[in-house]
Amino acid sequence: MTIEHFIDSPPSDFSILPSLYYRYYSIAGLTLNLESDSAITDETFNTKFKKFQVDLPTADIITIRHIFSMCTPLIDDTWQLVYKKDPWAIYKRGNCWIYLGISGDEKRPDFWTAGIFDESHSRGIIYHRDNTSFLNGNNQSLTLFPTDQILLARVLADRQACYVHAAGMILHGQGILFVGHSEAGKSTTVSMLKDEGEILCDDRIIVRHWPYGFKIHGTWSHGDIPDVSNSSAPLRAIFFLEQSQENSIEPLDKKAVIRMLPFYVIKPLVTADWWEKILDLVHLISQEVPVYRLKLDRSGKVRDLLDEFLCTDPGKQ
Repeated sequence: MTIEHFIDSPPSDFSILPSLYYRYYSIAGLTLNLESDSAITDETFNTKFKKFQVDLPTADIITIRHIFSMCTPLIDDTWQLVYKKDPWAIYKRGNCWIYLGISGDEKRPDFWTAGIFDESHSRGIIYHRDNTSFLNGNNQSLTLFPTDQILLARVLADRQACYVHAAGMILHGQGILFVGHSEAGKSTTVSMLKDEGEILCDDRIIVRHWPYGFKIHGTWSHGDIPDVSNSSAPLRAIFFLEQSQENSIEPLDKKAVIRMLPFYVIKPLVTADWWEKILDLVHLISQEVPVYRLKLDRSGKVRDLLDEFLCTDPGKQ
């Protein structure tokens, strides 16, 4: 089936024909059902994904089918351009979202991949020029896009969840989020605390609101530290990191949280409806989760400070 056939006449209910090869991967309560016409081996994807591979899916499934042949799509006035900046051109056409990987000349770009997803991004087919990268193995994303966040950030917003530029750990059974941009000290902080608990990821963490409260979930989108985990834990506190000559924990008020946190939400593709959901989520976080500024030096003494914090009744902090 060509790209044009699929967009013009998608299968009923955007169903995808079963594949001989498939694997399931779990993240933040979602199951990615990965299907392919080429065999999926233990070497197809980077070893970090083994922490997220599962035998059975959950009820909430995202299905992705890889097809290793592609023709150049015929873009006309029925394609609504949503975003265009090398290496992506993103369109909306009817009930389909279309992600075109582009490079080269502006007027005659070279298409290296094309992803077509339904309205909710829960089902999609990704076309590739060939299966060279797939067969070479050690791929860093399940979609074979530069990052899986391009897809998952859209899906998560519909589930009261988002990616945050943060490192996350489980300490004393509690989820702790260390928020900061590059060089803020996220990797340094979790490295110092490595023996105290479990690292979920040092660069991208999913925060999700469940009926019983907020939890943080590990992801495979790590930074300097390759330690990743599919574990999760109730979110006890969020810390905005600040390099300092001293170690201290200072509470932040709700207005500061609402003002600061959106800068650290990962935004692969911003649309009005997506942004509205994220702002509602940030407001909910400010109401339910304690947030602090964590000033720290590089002495490692912050461990004692955090241990004392975590052993204190939250109602007294």
